[in-house]
Amino acid sequence: MAEIKEFNKYQFSNKKEKDKQADDKKQQSMDRMLARHRHKKIYTILIAVIILAVLTLVLYLNWKSKIYVDYEVVQQTEWTKSADSKCMNLAGSLFTYSNDGMSCIDTKGKVIWNQTYEMQNPIIRTCKKTVAVGDYNGRNIYIANTQGILGTIETTMPIRDFCVSENGIVAVVLDDSTITAIYLYSAMGETGNPLASFKTTMSQSGYPVAIDISNDGMQVAVSYIKADNGQLSSSVGFYNFSAVGQNYTDNLVGGYGYADAVVPMIHFMENDTVFAVADNRLMFFKGRQKPESISDTLISEEIQSVFYNENYVGLVFFNATGETSYRMEIYDTNAKKVNEIAFSMEYTDILFDTASFIIYNDNECLIYDWDNRLKFEGTFMERMLCILPMGNISRYTVVTDNAIQLIELQ
Repeated sequence: MAEIKEFNKYQFSNKKEKDKQADDKKQQSMDRMLARHRHKKIYTILIAVIILAVLTLVLYLNWKSKIYVDYEVVQQTEWTKSADSKCMNLAGSLFTYSNDGMSCIDTKGKVIWNQTYEMQNPIIRTCKKTVAVGDYNGRNIYIANTQGILGTIETTMPIRDFCVSENGIVAVVLDDSTITAIYLYSAMGETGNPLASFKTTMSQSGYPVAIDISNDGMQVAVSYIKADNGQLSSSVGFYNFSAVGQNYTDNLVGGYGYADAVVPMIHFMENDTVFAVADNRLMFFKGRQKPESISDTLISEEIQSVFYNENYVGLVFFNATGETSYRMEIYDTNAKKVNEIAFSMEYTDILFDTASFIIYNDNECLIYDWDNRLKFEGTFMERMLCILPMGNISRYTVVTDNAIQLIELQ
C-alpha cells in the first residue's frame, strides 16, 4: 500500500513538472510573439518616419527650387491717396506723408492715426516702428509710431538734420550761428526742453554731415567733415548718454579719423552695431557702450546706392565688366559679405526680408531667396508705390495708387 502511495506521489510530481514545462514553453512562445509584435511595430514606425522624412525633404526641395511666374491678388482694399503724398513701409504698416500732413494705415486700409502740419520739404527718419518728420530749416519735429502720435518737438534754432530712436528720443543738429549744436529731445517730455546737448565747431571736430541714434536712445554716432589746409578729412564720433558716458567730456566715448574721405552715411543696425559708408570705404563698429572698429574695407568702385535694415547692408555698384548693369554686395552685422547679386533692372528700392530680398521699381520686381536663387521676375499690372514684405517668400502687400493688395505668387 505504501508503494502505491509512493508511486502516485511520484506520478503527481512528474505531471506537475510536465505541466510547468508546458507552461514555460507556452510563456516562451507568447514572449516570442510579443517580441515579434514589438519589433514589427518599431519597424513600422521607423519606415513611416523615414517615408515622412523623405516626403518632407522632397517637398522642401521642391519648395526651395520653385520658381514663381505670376501672382494672384487674394485680397484688395480700395484707398484714396492725395496726389502729392508719398508712402513707405513702417514696420508692416503703411506710412504716408506730404507737405500738409502724415498718417498711418494698416494693410486693410484702416486709418490708425493722422497728423496735419505745414512743411516745405518734409524729411523722414525712422527706427523700426517709430517715425519722425521735420522740415529742413524748420523748428518742429513730429514723432509717432504704428500705434499713435508720440509728441512734437519745438526747437529754438533752425533744424539741419535729425534722427529718431525706437522709444521716441530725437537727436537734432541745430544751426547756432558760429557753432553747430546737437540736442537730444524726448517726444514724451516737455517740448523745447532737451535731455542733453553738445556743441561742435569747424575748427575743432568739423561740421556734422550725418547723424544717427541707437534704438534705445542711449548712443549717438556723428560723422564730421573738416577742411584743413585745403585737404578734406572726416571723423566719426560716438557719444554715450547712459551712466557710462557721464565720465567723458561731452559724453564722447570714442572716435576715428579718415583722411581724404567723406562719410555721408552712418547708421545703428542695433544698439551695439554701427556701419558707416564713405566715398572710398565701408566701416563697421561694435560695442554696447564704446563702439570699436571691427572692419574697415576700402572700396575702389563708386557706390551708387546703399540699402539696409537691422541685419544687412547692401551696396550697389555699376557692373562695368559684367553682362548686367548693376552688382550688389550684401554684408551682415559682423561685416561679413554674405551675398553678391548681379542684375540689370532699374530700381527705386531694395528691401531685405527674412525670406528674401526684393528689388523693384514702379512696375517691375525681382525677388531672390538668400541662396541667391531668382524666385520671381515679373511685371505688375498697376503702378507700385511700395511693397511690404510679410516674412513669406510667396506673399506680399503691394500698394498702388488706389488699392492695397495682398498678393500671392503663383
